[in-house]
Amino acid sequence: MIIYVFKKKRVITLGLLFISLILFTRIASPKGIESFKPKLSINIKWGPRYINIGDINKHLEAFDNYLSEMTSYEGGKIKGLNNYNITFEGGLRLDVSSKFAIGVGIEEISEKNESRFKFTPISIPIYGSMVNFHTIKSEVSVVNLKLGTYYTIPLLRRINLILNGGIDYYISKASLYKYHKIYATGFGIPEWPYEKEEEYDISAGRFGFHGGIGFEYRILDDLSIVLEFQGRYARMKNLKGTKWDIPWELEEGILYIGEKKWSDGYSPELIISPLRPMGDEFRNIRKAVLDFSGYSLRLGISLKLF
Repeated sequence: MIIYVFKKKRVITLGLLFISLILFTRIASPKGIESFKPKLSINIKWGPRYINIGDINKHLEAFDNYLSEMTSYEGGKIKGLNNYNITFEGGLRLDVSSKFAIGVGIEEISEKNESRFKFTPISIPIYGSMVNFHTIKSEVSVVNLKLGTYYTIPLLRRINLILNGGIDYYISKASLYKYHKIYATGFGIPEWPYEKEEEYDISAGRFGFHGGIGFEYRILDDLSIVLEFQGRYARMKNLKGTKWDIPWELEEGILYIGEKKWSDGYSPELIISPLRPMGDEFRNIRKAVLDFSGYSLRLGISLKLF
């Protein structure tokens, strides 16, 4: 269902962009440009947004379920990255006719979260309770560079309906840190000989699409208030990065998501490898995805510079 919705948004976005380009060829003729004085405006918008995040959150959810099924862990303590937050965008818009405009913008998306928890799976005489301690940190940061087109439809003297669409370029980074330690609380051996620390770092640059609809209310000749709903499509595969099994082992390659076989069954895994992992020890393996597709509702101002 989610895939269908995002595919539908992509079609709508491409359609809006195509319509805008057709309108440009019709109204931005030499004659039209000569009779209209271009206007340059600065736009600032902010408001609530939703983004899908992708496989980092899916892995964390699967790992939480795995621990709760296989151990005494109660579940629900591993926090994923927030899907909902506030977005902020700044940009410039150039009106080349009374109805058509082009614009550029920049938007930053940043999310991070940390989970710390422990549980006691077993109790052994002399050693006491064997305590599992986990720390998990996840983070994504994105800079979105936007190029868009706008088509204005006058409704009332001071109110316009604005359709927009365009392309985006996403420069993204993501990281995941996992620390696991087992130790004893009794008077025997004070420290259980198990400690694991790993860190994933990935980066990607990909194109995406956006499209939306909004209303513009002109307060003054040079100042307007804008209310806009906008959807986006931005899925990133072939994520290149590194994995540190601290302190010694470094792996480089593509990020995969799936399950790996251990003594107690298959556990959720993120794997960095130059080739797709194969063999009986792996299952449900595929390339991991960062997904910044979503939507936003923004309120903003548009100030005419000249």
